[in-house]
Amino acid sequence: MRGSFALATVMMLGGAACAAQATNATHTAPQRDAVVASVAQGPDIVDLQGVRGLRFGATRGDLDQRLDKSRAGCSAQATGMPEGSLVFGPDDRLTLVWFDNPLRTPEGVHTGSSVTAVRAAYPQAQELTAPTGSYQFDGLLVTQGDRGYLFLHDGTSVQKAIAGYGDSLRQLFNTGFGAC
Repeated sequence: MRGSFALATVMMLGGAACAAQATNATHTAPQRDAVVASVAQGPDIVDLQGVRGLRFGATRGDLDQRLDKSRAGCSAQATGMPEGSLVFGPDDRLTLVWFDNPLRTPEGVHTGSSVTAVRAAYPQAQELTAPTGSYQFDGLLVTQGDRGYLFLHDGTSVQKAIAGYGDSLRQLFNTGFGAC
């Protein structure tokens, strides 16, 4: 009888621990939180919230401890993440992240991915055509809510990958300038 009681107690406590973990795993942080780890998808995933705990909308001050101080201006890099460049807008909030392989979207798209793979991963992508005679790449723009991805390509493969606010991505493609 004591063995059954002990087993039932262990199972009940284990179930409570799992329930607590599930509750914590589904809790979503506010959209403007500065540092939240993206453990569920891995450190090399750039999602529509950000990358490696660097969240879109966070201020430069919020992220100060994570920034490589050797770079000035609106573009910055996070310490230990040379494959990503951070762009802060005029309000000093993280607006865009330019990212290179091994950083990739949750669907596996990264610099070097084929345009065919991008279209398969994002069939809703909007085709953006560079002006004739320009040195600009064509693009595929994927938006969801106020965020998105811009994949600049040479017709064969992704040459530049950028994530961030949709308005800033459109501004980047249309004018050649990011948020600052």
